[in-house]
Amino acid sequence: MFAPNDNMLCYSTNGVEGCHINRPSGGSAGYPAQESDRFADQHPFHGYFEANSGGQKTTGSNNRVRWPGRLTWENVTYSRHYAGQGMPRLDGTGHGSCLNCHDPHDGATPYDQLVRRYGPIAGAGTSAAPVEYDMCLSCHGSDGPSGLSPESRRIADFYSQTASGSSHAGHAITQTRGAVKRGDRLPCYDCHNPHGSAGSDGQHPNDFLLSDQRPGWFGLTDIRNDSVQVRRFCTGCHAYPDQAGPGTTVEGIVAEPLPKQYPHRSYETKHCYDCHGRDYSSPGGFNVHNPSSGGRGGG
Repeated sequence: MFAPNDNMLCYSTNGVEGCHINRPSGGSAGYPAQESDRFADQHPFHGYFEANSGGQKTTGSNNRVRWPGRLTWENVTYSRHYAGQGMPRLDGTGHGSCLNCHDPHDGATPYDQLVRRYGPIAGAGTSAAPVEYDMCLSCHGSDGPSGLSPESRRIADFYSQTASGSSHAGHAITQTRGAVKRGDRLPCYDCHNPHGSAGSDGQHPNDFLLSDQRPGWFGLTDIRNDSVQVRRFCTGCHAYPDQAGPGTTVEGIVAEPLPKQYPHRSYETKHCYDCHGRDYSSPGGFNVHNPSSGGRGGG
């Protein structure tokens, strides 16, 4: 091999950095992914982020619209998968290996050479956690690595209507449009980037592998407690009712403005989780993955 059989193999070409590395912009061309990078409704992987033209994948490592660059991936403070927290496979440096999720020779899905199934938005046809999200939920489930925290291993339960007892499990979609059905649960990639974060401003990274995709998603390090941060996070998709224009387009859906009553106006300060939940202590807990409809979130 032309490089050690660890993460360096993914970074290098003939021992010189040249593949999945840092470009001058900090990540690959087009990073972070935008709504225009989604496959269209008619595509079998509708909604999935892939740099594409007319629904045809744009090839080349420099078009990986979710690769933030080696420096971001190797930031052990915010890149939890690289830091090795609960990762089942470590590379020669003792950090999370790319091979936990990718197989350069094949893959369970047509894109990203993923080792397990991961597809477009799904879940309307089942009360269980969608099998399309197995890539993430196989670790973030009850059978996940023992090194993960209990709340990280409950994510699959929060995506299951059966386990959680909630119709909102998986941050479920409440309206139908295009390829999105009522009851579909948000794919993990709509909020998270497994490679880490540089922040949407390129200067203030997000914790918890939160994506850099939305303009306000930077410096999100304590959304569980900081009301200013969480309101920036939630309004990356949801719109304040007192601000002109529709909400952000997500999965082909233009988010409806939040209800007009307190505390949904832009100038208010109440923490979103006070009503919609921050409880990860049991499968039935309300939290951002399984939000309460309001007024009884707590936790």
